Amino acid sequence: MIAMAGCYKDEGNYDYQEINSVEISGIDSSYAVMQGDPLVIKPVLSFTKDQSGDTSKYSYEWLAIAKYGAGPYGERFQLANTRNLDIHIYLEPSKDYYVYYRVIDKATGVTFKYRFMLTVSIMTSKGMLILSEVNGKARLDMLSEYPKKYTMYTDVLTMLGSQVPRDGAPIEMGVVSTGYYLTTTAGTHKINTSNFGWQPANSIAYEFQTNMPDNMVAERLISYSGGALCLSDGNLYVYYQVSSIRYNVPVNYIGSEGKYFKVSKHISVGSSIMPTILYDETNHRFIRYQAPNAESNYMPDGGTLFNYQDPTKDLLYMTWNNYNNGMTFALLKDRATQQVMLARMNVTNTLLLQNSYGQVVAPDIEKATQFAVDPVNGYLFYSVGGRLYEYDQSLKTTKVMLDRPGEVISLLRSTSDGLVVCYYKQAGPAETGGTWEKYTVPPINGDLQLKESYGGFGRIVSYANKS
Repeated sequence: MIAMAGCYKDEGNYDYQEINSVEISGIDSSYAVMQGDPLVIKPVLSFTKDQSGDTSKYSYEWLAIAKYGAGPYGERFQLANTRNLDIHIYLEPSKDYYVYYRVIDKATGVTFKYRFMLTVSIMTSKGMLILSEVNGKARLDMLSEYPKKYTMYTDVLTMLGSQVPRDGAPIEMGVVSTGYYLTTTAGTHKINTSNFGWQPANSIAYEFQTNMPDNMVAERLISYSGGALCLSDGNLYVYYQVSSIRYNVPVNYIGSEGKYFKVSKHISVGSSIMPTILYDETNHRFIRYQAPNAESNYMPDGGTLFNYQDPTKDLLYMTWNNYNNGMTFALLKDRATQQVMLARMNVTNTLLLQNSYGQVVAPDIEKATQFAVDPVNGYLFYSVGGRLYEYDQSLKTTKVMLDRPGEVISLLRSTSDGLVVCYYKQAGPAETGGTWEKYTVPPINGDLQLKESYGGFGRIVSYANKS
């Protein structure tokens, strides 16, 4: 019977008819607008079975869906039900949206659609956030990429009506995987990246599993692959997103000793799969930490160049960068002699090894207030007042790179494409005496080459890129 059914001949009479279809053109693949600006799109519609031009035979829909991850999985917004789009865009800014234009044939119910991308921005959507001190208070300015790169906006929090607490002196504008955070001596608070809005639950204290004061101050927030580090009052906390571990108890604890130690603000961190190097200010020693462990450990044995535990010295500065495939630089000052020593350690996913150790014989190095290390050439930069020095560890030479009488360098930072130097005028004015500059660092101790310069800030203490 199955075989017979397979041979059965269907002699039914089927009459297939081609339906009216719509071809949509005249719409770009993407649009970018500022929030509140108009967006006008006039699609070109071609009908295969209808030449009447009667638009009442069709219904229309413009639907926006927020991009979440790699696709349109966010909130939906009905934009219009007209053939053409002619509206002002008030979608939440600093976001991308998938927009669907749908044409529905009322006679058949068949829908034809076209999809494109829409980016909605405000003047603060993308650029650089500059945190500075003005008369003892924090002020957040922005070098915005809108309407052109760069447009200066002063005191953006006041301009946007933000209620973010900022009465204290500025400490840091931090960016980690969990968001953007403004830190002053009055507390650390997360900022809404779309409109810079704030509510009490934006205190970083709400991201802890343990009870923390609402006005807790995170002196440093450090991003690394897999999570974030938070330094507060000498304690280090870990947010490890890979394992869904929130900030909890401090990790600056040695189990065998049963004691906590005070962590220096200078932390050497690469990625979550390599050890983070801490400096124990309580016992004057280097300590290593590996996320997501709940405690820290001693440095490995075999340090032949210098003592990881030297009670005669204090840490001046420490950082990690990609120089020589991954290296930690640490400056230590002898309390008795004031001599400054440079310790270098190769720190990678598979290696933690002392590389070199020696005295830095350089002008006024013991008076330096700002430091940075070039990740390409390994040069040590340090500043005293308005003078910037470059120290070459290989040649043991020092060179004055910049000199600004009457000004003070408030911030140094090495980046992948240069050196950022921030100055402020000692004579003021306090509101506009600060300058942000970036220089190219040439090899063979060549002179710095100015790439960018922007003024009109207060005394710059921190900055962050916003994208």
